[in-house]
Amino acid sequence: MDQLRARQKLLSEQIARLQRLVDVAERALEVQETGVPLTPQERFDVFGEITFDLSYATEAALKWQDSDGHRQALASAAAHSKEDWRRLMAEAAEWRTRVLAAFDADEPADGERAMALAEEHRAHLARWFTPCPPDMHVRVADDFATDPRAFALLVPPSEQRPGLAEWLRTAVRANADRRETEEDGR
Repeated sequence: MDQLRARQKLLSEQIARLQRLVDVAERALEVQETGVPLTPQERFDVFGEITFDLSYATEAALKWQDSDGHRQALASAAAHSKEDWRRLMAEAAEWRTRVLAAFDADEPADGERAMALAEEHRAHLARWFTPCPPDMHVRVADDFATDPRAFALLVPPSEQRPGLAEWLRTAVRANADRRETEEDGR
């Protein structure tokens, strides 16, 4: 009898998780239907190698579903025009070039240049998606360092280097610590 109840509980939990996945998929479809329509060529022109992995999108939506920031980021993304996306992606590509140069030059991840680049990324997220306080930025950087699908949204696989995701996470954390120290000193 206990085994049967345990099995029933497990199945109920699996059904609830699957229902949440269905809900996320429905929201993703709504965003695509109300978002900026792009042909495959336009999508490549705007995003290049950057692709959005649906499995990552689903997991991220489940992970952050109770977050106002996540909801605001999705709404902002859906409201961007094709030109907004072009500007956003050009800005991100220019930043990425400078990040790769700093990393390739063996700049310390907790050095001034790396922290300045981390701060630029935080500002980029705030400008294009949602307010991004330093503690949120640290959580985002943690995702980049631990999930290759998340990191591929920031740096296409062809541009990635071993250790780069961890370097960026260290830079973001150092920047967050610096900002906290500055705010405490006020």
